[in-house]
Amino acid sequence: MSTVGVFASIFDSSGRIVLVRHGYGSRQWSTPGGRVEPGESPLAALQREVTEEIACEISIGHLIGVYAKPYRDDVVLSFAATVISGIPQPCPPEISEVAFLSRNCLPPDLAFNSRVRIEDAFEQRRGLVWVFDTATSLDPSFDTHARSHG
Repeated sequence: MSTVGVFASIFDSSGRIVLVRHGYGSRQWSTPGGRVEPGESPLAALQREVTEEIACEISIGHLIGVYAKPYRDDVVLSFAATVISGIPQPCPPEISEVAFLSRNCLPPDLAFNSRVRIEDAFEQRRGLVWVFDTATSLDPSFDTHARSHG
């Protein structure tokens, strides 16, 4: 069964991005978000996931990109977002830490695909399509001109 994930790139007034450390599994850092449930829209899923993970309500902005992992039958949508209520805080047990981090202070234990999403957010990109052929690389056959649609 295919999975669809949704993630929010939220920046503070100093240009730092909100990252969360999962309280389970590999405990890696990522942007807030998670899986779309059956019958749920991607935007409703993103609102739900952000509330569950960092106790904030957000306003969802533009689509940063679509990130496909065919080898895992997985697609992720990354959106720009802003906090409209609440202060980002970890919601245990799912999230153990929340941090506002600058581009030059990103944690070393970011998954490759998460790092690509975060770099795209810092670059203020829109409408990208990325295809990963493994957990650590982009598909070399993917046309680089097709990556950006906006």
